[in-house]
Amino acid sequence: MIPDSQMTFADFLTATRFVVAADKLTPVGGGGSVALDDGTAPADQDGAAGGALAALNKSVQNKSALNKNKNKNKNKNKNKNKNKNKNKATFDGGQAATGLIPALELRRLHRLPGRDPFTVAEFFAWEVMDVEPPPGPDHTRLETAVLLAMQARVTERKRREADIEAQAALSVDEFLRPLGIEGLAGYEETEGLFLNVLTACEYVGLLYKAKFDRDRPSMFEPRLRPLLAVPAHSAYPSNHAFQCFSIAFLFNMILPGHPATEELARIAQSVAENREWAGLHYASDTQVGRDLARRFAPYLQDAFGASCLAVQQEWA
Repeated sequence: MIPDSQMTFADFLTATRFVVAADKLTPVGGGGSVALDDGTAPADQDGAAGGALAALNKSVQNKSALNKNKNKNKNKNKNKNKNKNKNKATFDGGQAATGLIPALELRRLHRLPGRDPFTVAEFFAWEVMDVEPPPGPDHTRLETAVLLAMQARVTERKRREADIEAQAALSVDEFLRPLGIEGLAGYEETEGLFLNVLTACEYVGLLYKAKFDRDRPSMFEPRLRPLLAVPAHSAYPSNHAFQCFSIAFLFNMILPGHPATEELARIAQSVAENREWAGLHYASDTQVGRDLARRFAPYLQDAFGASCLAVQQEWA
């Protein structure tokens, strides 16, 4: 048992049972209160949340408003353009430029099937999925030779350079465009879900990167000259591939047979391949990123169930 004086906000979430609703998290049972060492006010575990938990509830309830400038009269003015310079949602290096981390959904992702939703487990199913390990040195040398050949194709690499730089910070507009809703009000749930998927998959992808710890291509082959700064984390799997394909697969699960699904998958493949042309990833990094996205999509659908339903209703 952690002393109250040493309990952090994360410890409080782990130690406390909650009633979970789509947009509210309320502690129940236990009695008493806990003091948090991060300076936040204590939370009353018998009644409504105080201090840190109240702030969490407020952030969850208002995440849609913070993700974008919501048009309250969307039914009267669906074609009103958004101020893109002010409200454009982007994602870079694990942080959304606009919007909040989907804390409640991530908590749902960490529940155990058939158990108390906040029971702690040593591993969760999505952490130990049967993902192929990186190929050995011989195959890596072949993949490196391919990257060197791509680097030698100066004209093609130059043609892709603008897209490579733009895609370094993933924007939800890349995915809203093929749906025909870029810059339109009335699709806040779709935009918010896509942004939150980028956030959740960045977190999960980093766990697998740490597990496999594969060096970046330029560390294996010094003659490679990446077009972007080489990220500090490992190469395998490609998180860009994982994040983008996760959006495509999840959208297909929400709206099976929607004609935009094929275009979403094409965009995901293009973004992933551009990371190879940039000299940041091997082709096998891309492939396992796509495979991980396919396996992870059901977990996303479960954790973001309320948002998925709202997206269905938005397109009805």
